[in-house]
Amino acid sequence: RSCSSCHPRDGRGEPPGDGEGPLGALLLRLSVEVDGNFVEDPIYGEQLQDQANPGIVVEAIPVVDWEPQSGAYPDGTPYELISPTFTFTELGYGPMHEDVLISARLAPQVIGLGLLEAIPESRLLELSDPEDADGDGISGRIQRVSFEGQVEAGRFGWKGDAANVEHQVAAAFAGDMGLTSPPFRTDDCTEAQTVCNETVDGGDPEVDEGVFERIVIYTSAVAVPARRKANDSNILKGKGLFRDVGCDDCHTPKHTTGNGRLPAFEDQLIWPYTDLLLHDMGDGLADDRPVGEASGREWKTPPLWGLGLIEAVNGHTRYLHDGRARSLEEAILWHGGEAEASRNNFTALDATDRQALLAFLRDL
Repeated sequence: RSCSSCHPRDGRGEPPGDGEGPLGALLLRLSVEVDGNFVEDPIYGEQLQDQANPGIVVEAIPVVDWEPQSGAYPDGTPYELISPTFTFTELGYGPMHEDVLISARLAPQVIGLGLLEAIPESRLLELSDPEDADGDGISGRIQRVSFEGQVEAGRFGWKGDAANVEHQVAAAFAGDMGLTSPPFRTDDCTEAQTVCNETVDGGDPEVDEGVFERIVIYTSAVAVPARRKANDSNILKGKGLFRDVGCDDCHTPKHTTGNGRLPAFEDQLIWPYTDLLLHDMGDGLADDRPVGEASGREWKTPPLWGLGLIEAVNGHTRYLHDGRARSLEEAILWHGGEAEASRNNFTALDATDRQALLAFLRDL
């Protein structure tokens, strides 16, 4: 019902516990494979709507089940991970496609977006290595997306499917809130949902240009929090371990911005800890749902700045694209694919060193 209902205090949303929705800050993307292409569900569209205006039937009641799995570090220390499965009850418009693919997306924190937008594309090209020419096992790729007639590097969204802040804001209005805006003037209603197509709307577009521009500027300009203990000896030790185990092969620490939406964003040395590229994260995190040039195993490297304040801002510690990680430690343990070597290097550390690396992350 509002931007802040999914991004409370400009922070990160929290996934629901076991049981029936609504899912709140967790959304479900839907797709079906047809002749090798992935398209939206013919009845329920690209995104499940488990809330609706008064008098309108919701698309479905989602049910989430968090399933545990156990593991252990090489030193014998046990751990438990959880992952979600989704089912639906009370389908409002008939059966969903029998082969529908479901992918969950948790609302991330909204900080520093204007700075990320201002990183030159030349920098992303410098970091990309789609064929792994240097043989290091890391093959970051730029996502390419089309927005308002221009093909640009995708910088936002869990698979880099939004080119810039305007694109991200317009997509959120459309998919998450059911509101048309200047870039997207058509409601996300399928032909099967006649009541959706026939119901009264709030204007054309519902979010007028003035409001849309203000939301874009605000969303671009939310500041990045300062580090708290950047010079602490244990934090510095953790920073070195972060580099040594290979985390910064994808979570590139720093960039210098170029042209920005606002002058204040330009020519800034920033430390977001991301390369904004697509990486294969392995079977464990795969959703098998391609988006643009991203395969079902690829995800865009999320920035890490502000990570350590999620608990203070939002009262929880849930991470990764669907909130499955209940701690930073669990988030690392889920890494696979191109990040498997770094994950294994982390698990090979002794307990003291692991805690030092985690302390560094909590200071970001």
